[in-house]
Amino acid sequence: MRPLIAIVGRPNVGKSTLLNRLAGRTVALVADTPGVTRDRIFVECSLAGQNVILVDTGGLDPHPDDDMSRAAVEQAQTAIEHADFVLFLCDAKDGLHPIDQSIADLLRKSKKKVLCLVNKSDPGAAFREEWEFYHLGLELLPISAAHGTGIEQMTQDVAERLVRPAGEEEDLHDFHLKLCLLGRPNVGKSSLANALSGEKRQIVSTTPGTTRDAVDIAIRNRGTSCLLVDTPGVRRKRSVAGGLERMSVVAAMRSLERADVAVVVLDGSDQFADQDARLLRLVQDRGRGLCVVVNKIDLWRSGRRKKYLQDLARGMRFVAWAPVVELSALTGEGVDRLLPQADRVQQSVHKRVATADLNRFVSDSLSNLQPPLVRGKRAKIFYITQAEVNPPTFIAWVNDPARVPRNYQRYLENRLRKRFPFPGTPLRWIFKKRRARTKPGRKRR
Repeated sequence: MRPLIAIVGRPNVGKSTLLNRLAGRTVALVADTPGVTRDRIFVECSLAGQNVILVDTGGLDPHPDDDMSRAAVEQAQTAIEHADFVLFLCDAKDGLHPIDQSIADLLRKSKKKVLCLVNKSDPGAAFREEWEFYHLGLELLPISAAHGTGIEQMTQDVAERLVRPAGEEEDLHDFHLKLCLLGRPNVGKSSLANALSGEKRQIVSTTPGTTRDAVDIAIRNRGTSCLLVDTPGVRRKRSVAGGLERMSVVAAMRSLERADVAVVVLDGSDQFADQDARLLRLVQDRGRGLCVVVNKIDLWRSGRRKKYLQDLARGMRFVAWAPVVELSALTGEGVDRLLPQADRVQQSVHKRVATADLNRFVSDSLSNLQPPLVRGKRAKIFYITQAEVNPPTFIAWVNDPARVPRNYQRYLENRLRKRFPFPGTPLRWIFKKRRARTKPGRKRR
């Protein structure tokens, strides 16, 4: 296992900015609004040659006054409990705050290795004297996460004080299955993530939009190594209010790029919505494997299941090849069927069909139905080959691609799926022009 480093501090002291600086890319959302980060965010990076896992946390207030704040504090305390090292951020511009002292007392009780970072110590900027923070009784280092000041010294100090844990190092990229949870707000993605991991890793609330960042969760279950990415709820563009919500949508879209299989979560207690169809179309367009989850089936009353599945079949007819898993993240019913189904989709995404088998398929398909006449002429398909996987991409060599209409392309794909099943996998088709070969001794005019 790699060393786990937790980044803690009260709200809006720059924890997410520091995480992004150390990761070398934008991983966590950054905004002037306190409390943007609520859940734990895990990211792998290297500090002075030492491979570590950083954990960003929500603002830590030992005396929260509402349910959401209490949930964020619970997540931060869990991160501290599992951490090998803690980076404790304070704000040089605000000076020593009473909450800083409370957090320092909490860290001392945890017996963890701690380095107190006095953030926002920007060169030339007006800030409080550093001596104020010595009252915390912790080792101090002034830094600027935004400008990079002191970061090199900090990484050296942390790397020197880290003790590599015993045992084999775990590679976060070495996962058999990489899933991304997508869905509208409040459909139960975080509840499903908790049910799959067997741990309360995500904050669950009836308030839509509780998850604002994409959160990585490692799952080891029955021999399956799975990286599960929970994402913010994605709304229609005109429903996205404010820059913070727009950034959450971007986080969800970028998380989809990291996954092999997308799990689109639908609310079985609600109607199938246009936004659900847009998410399914997005997964198809991005070429990712797809599993559709109908959550909250515990709320179904007599006759509701049949009606919902009929509406769902109509709404997702353009991705009819995607498997549907009915479950309840709240009660656990059907949850155990999701990972095996996603694993089958994962295998399908990387499936390859031999060229000889494809050409026998072409011959049979042409014998059954020739391409239609287009402007008085018919397309001639010479052969098909599979060029890529993830997604499976097929190149068909024809005399004139313009004479292969969309309905005949769908005919070929439907027959191909029956001959070589690709559950949960979009297929790419490329029709390229190729002249017919001339017989020996004859020349083209």
